[in-house]
Amino acid sequence: PHMIPEYVKPLMVFVNVKSGGCQGLNLITSFRKLLNPHQVFNLENGGPLPGLYVFRNIPYYKILVCGGDGTVGWVLSCLDNVGQDAECQSPPMAIVPLGTGNDLARVLRWGPGYTGGEDPLNILRDVIDADEIKLDRWTVIFHPNEKEQDETRVAIANDTNSANTAEDPTSIFVMNNYFGIGIDAELCLDFHMAREEKPDKFNSRLHNKGVYLKMGLRKMVNRRTCKDLYKNVKVEVDGKLIELPPVEGIIILNILSWGSGANPWGPEREDQFTKPTHYDGNLEIVGVTGV
Repeated sequence: PHMIPEYVKPLMVFVNVKSGGCQGLNLITSFRKLLNPHQVFNLENGGPLPGLYVFRNIPYYKILVCGGDGTVGWVLSCLDNVGQDAECQSPPMAIVPLGTGNDLARVLRWGPGYTGGEDPLNILRDVIDADEIKLDRWTVIFHPNEKEQDETRVAIANDTNSANTAEDPTSIFVMNNYFGIGIDAELCLDFHMAREEKPDKFNSRLHNKGVYLKMGLRKMVNRRTCKDLYKNVKVEVDGKLIELPPVEGIIILNILSWGSGANPWGPEREDQFTKPTHYDGNLEIVGVTGV
């Protein structure tokens, strides 16, 4: 760090080579020619932590993430883990969107998807010229309801071969974009599992969207799994229970882009709601009746 002049703000580049077909590999090659190769990290080689460790004593730097929204979330989560021990705890982050939906990149005005036609040197210029803006991030806690927990405890107590204590079933994760309950979440899970099972087949943005569309059409034909969702879910906002219409899915939004650029909140309206942003400390809740 003492060899870096005060006015210099280094750039660290993370590339997910699994995103965007061969685009990630091409970007690694280009950026390693334009920058010091030690500034460019292939996320297949240990994830974001090696790069963050190298930059831990640098007081100010920027990050460029080449990947989808999931890759951006991965880097942010690693920053959460190492930030307290680093000189720069919250470096600004830019995005080259290589994913399928790229909703976060759309909202932050990095574009709907990198096509491979843009000069990498122009990308670096955009990173230098970009304005910094805040992004809300939320902790989501998921746990079974009390009745299910009580039934689990009784079952464990009656099982003489089990241990005296059960593992805590609570799950905690960080939300950057949105999360869904119901038909939307089911579709996302199906797509994720299909991609995990045969990753080689999901090698282009167009193909991925086609698969997602076909899965969505199947869900619309067979809606039995989520048609009574509104009867089984309670939504409480500011301490008040909300009466739900017959929705098949509920989406909690942090950003106004969902499902590859759609805005489920709708256009600006002159009503009781203020204009939502991704840095206002509020979440938007919408119901959907299909995919």
